[in-house]
Amino acid sequence: MQTHSMAVLATLAIALALPGIACAQGAVPAPSPASASPALAGIQQRGKLLVGNKFGFPTFNFKSAAGVNEGYMADLARALAKRMLGDENKVEFRQTTDETRFEMLARHDIDMIIDVTPASEEKLQHVDFSEEIFRSGSGLLVRKGSPIQGVADLRQGTRVLYVTENKDIDKLKAMAPEATYIGFADSRQALAALKAGQGEVFTQVVTHLYRAASQDPHYVVVNRFTDKPYYLAVNKGDTAMRDQLNEALRVMKANGEFDALFQKWFAPLGGNAAR
Repeated sequence: MQTHSMAVLATLAIALALPGIACAQGAVPAPSPASASPALAGIQQRGKLLVGNKFGFPTFNFKSAAGVNEGYMADLARALAKRMLGDENKVEFRQTTDETRFEMLARHDIDMIIDVTPASEEKLQHVDFSEEIFRSGSGLLVRKGSPIQGVADLRQGTRVLYVTENKDIDKLKAMAPEATYIGFADSRQALAALKAGQGEVFTQVVTHLYRAASQDPHYVVVNRFTDKPYYLAVNKGDTAMRDQLNEALRVMKANGEFDALFQKWFAPLGGNAAR
C-alpha cells in the first residue's frame, strides 16, 4: 500500500508541476499528466517550450536585426509558454525546414511546430493538429485608396496579376470572369509588376500579401476569397499535448488575447478586411 501511495503522489506531483490553464471563469481544470506525453514531460523537466518554425515570413515569425523572433506566431508561442509555464520568456525557437520539421518533432528536438502549416492527408500521417490558429487563403492586394475592395470590384478592364502555381486563380476567374488575368512565375515578379502599374490587383496567399504590405506602406490587403486554416502540429498520437494546447487556445480566444494578437500584426496591413 505504501508503494502504491508513493506512486500516486509522484504522478500527481509531475502533473501539477506543469501549471493548469485557467479557464474563462477563473477555474483551473486538471492538467494532462506529463507522464502521458513525452512532450509535456520534456517541457516540465527543462522548464521551457521548444518551438519549431522556418522563420520565413515577416509578420508571422522572423528574426529581427537584434536576433529576436518577432511576429504573430512568435507572440503566440510566448503566450502559450506563459499559460503552460507561467513565463512568456520560457520559450526557445528552433529553425526548421519542410524536410526536417517532422523529424525534429519525432526526435523531440522540438515540442511543437508553429508555422504556416495547413493540414493535409500526407501531414496527418506524421503529426496531429490543434484547433485553428490562423485563417489563411488567397486574397487581394491593392494600392491604398484603390476603389477595389473585394472580388465584386473586379470588372472588365481590371488587370489582375497572379502567380501561376496558385491554383486559387481558377476560383477567382470563375467569380470575376470579366477581369483580365496576367500570370507570373513568382510573387516577386507579380509584385514588381503591380508597383510598375501593369495591373490594379495582385492575388496570392495572404501570408505573401501581408509580407508585401509590411514592406511597403502604400499597399494593403483588402479581401480573402478562399480558406486555408493553419494549425499547431504535435507528434502523432500525443493527445495529451494536443489537448493541453487546445485548452490554451480556447481560453485565449474567449478572453480576447487572440484578437489582440491579430490586431497587432495584421490590422495595420488591412488584415481586418481579410479575416
